[in-house]
Amino acid sequence: MNEVALNDVGSIFKDLIAGLRPGEEVGVLQDGERVATIRKEEHRDAATYPCKAGSAKGKILYMADDFDAPLDDFAEYM
Repeated sequence: MNEVALNDVGSIFKDLIAGLRPGEEVGVLQDGERVATIRKEEHRDAATYPCKAGSAKGKILYMADDFDAPLDDFAEYM
């Protein structure tokens, strides 16, 4: 994994991201300590992604009448 100083990230951010391969990481250092990690995600094609809007329609077969009611455990906070 590559590492880059925090002060340098702003000026090279675009090039840094463009140079990463999917799954590759770059550590961001401040005073020699890692404070962040930048990782390029793998591209997912929307057509092959399993979740689609409305795909869970009809899956919830039962919901209690008091589903939205406040919980007794949190009464002292309300």
